[in-house]
Amino acid sequence: MNIKQRTEELYPQLVQIRRDLHRHPEPGFKEHWTSAHIRGLLDEWGISYQFPVAGTGIVAMIQGGKPGSGNTVALRADMDALPLTEDSSRPCCSLNPGHMHACGHDAHVAIALGTARILMETRSEWSGCVKFFFQPAEETTGGALPMVEAGCMEHPHVDYVTGLHVMPTHETGEIEIRYGDLNASSDEIHIKVHGKSCHGAYPDTGVDAIVMAAAVINSLQTLVSRCISPLAGDHTRRDRRQHCGRRSRDDRHPAHHGP
Repeated sequence: MNIKQRTEELYPQLVQIRRDLHRHPEPGFKEHWTSAHIRGLLDEWGISYQFPVAGTGIVAMIQGGKPGSGNTVALRADMDALPLTEDSSRPCCSLNPGHMHACGHDAHVAIALGTARILMETRSEWSGCVKFFFQPAEETTGGALPMVEAGCMEHPHVDYVTGLHVMPTHETGEIEIRYGDLNASSDEIHIKVHGKSCHGAYPDTGVDAIVMAAAVINSLQTLVSRCISPLAGDHTRRDRRQHCGRRSRDDRHPAHHGP
């Protein structure tokens, strides 16, 4: 099979699949429409799958028909959307108010489905096994670990996993590959700084929580640049929010710093 030619033939259908998914964004572990839509296409194309996996997740599998053992490779596509409101004047916009596919997960699913269909049609030409992980809840509580705990990496054991993600900084047709970690995960730290209240005319008798919080923020900026070895891997940090008391004449409220 000429894979490039077949991809071009499937392209209009894949675009429609992506647009259908974009119209129906759903939050993590509630991707019911999305999961059902994916399973309907897998059924139509004769691709076997396991469902449910970690709630709404799906593990599809295609076995190559060419003699030889081969490896087992998995392609991950996340399914959930973000809690954002999309401009309704745009074409193919979200039909679910308050949710939007703003991180490309609709594209990820469409790409994985197109890959699965082509591999299914060419399975006599390759050996080994390919799994497709349609993962819930990538944006929030994390659906990857529940899928692993449900056994997606076994039966057969997966040798390699590709975590698919679109990248708007690259031109169409370009791909970026890196072994190991590429994108960052996130953790939350909540810090409460307590000051001592005083009259605004006598600041020397109090402890200013806002000044202390500002110092904490500045110091946190040096954690990566001065406290972690450049050989220890990639690390990023970002401050998202600071909330302090609102009175202008005294410091009676603590400063809160966190995501």
